[in-house]
Amino acid sequence: YWLGRYTWFMLVLWTAIVGALFLFNFMSIRKEFPALARLEAIASFNKDVVYRRWGTIHGGVYVPVTEKTPSNIYLKVQERDISTPSGKKLTLVNPAYMTRQAHELGKEQYGLKGHITSLKPLNPGNAADPWETEALKSFEHGKLEVATVATIDGKPYFRLIRPFITEEGCLKCHAHQGYKVGDIRGGISLAVPMKPYFAAAKRRIVQIAIGLAFLWLLGAGGLLVGMGRIRNRIREK
Repeated sequence: YWLGRYTWFMLVLWTAIVGALFLFNFMSIRKEFPALARLEAIASFNKDVVYRRWGTIHGGVYVPVTEKTPSNIYLKVQERDISTPSGKKLTLVNPAYMTRQAHELGKEQYGLKGHITSLKPLNPGNAADPWETEALKSFEHGKLEVATVATIDGKPYFRLIRPFITEEGCLKCHAHQGYKVGDIRGGISLAVPMKPYFAAAKRRIVQIAIGLAFLWLLGAGGLLVGMGRIRNRIREK
């Protein structure tokens, strides 16, 4: 009688231990993959800042006028549009225009959404959505980052936005808005698709579940075999 109760107790204890291991791994994975998405968003943000700064240092770059790159009607500077000696038309692509096109290309090729945004945008296409608006307002009170997992167009994304600080080169296009060096001019908003991360997390969870199930069967089987031998010895006595 006592051996049977002890066997059940050990099975319940072993099940609890294996269940706790699964729960620990499950919770760790739930935290791990959004953290990986955040790292991807930060890497993209840093890249955006670097090439924007490069463009700002050079005052923008001239590129051929095409259907995909028309003159920027929101850019009010001298010599925005020029022609080469051979008559080829060029237009000045400022850092904001460059960033917008780079983000559009990234969205097409990799699904990564991103854009520059501001509470006072020159281009209406850079207007902030409600989530970005609240984040931009929080930057004015010293916050340096807002991030969360949210749904966009019915799909899960890791959203991150960080402030964009006005530098000397930015005043060429934005001084008339009243900005000074060091002011928060807006932010770079990024949205990393979570679907690949959720798929990878699901695979990891399934692998861990299978491994722990095998471990449980091995332990439970060993326990039952061991208890069976003890029971036989007791009967022999």
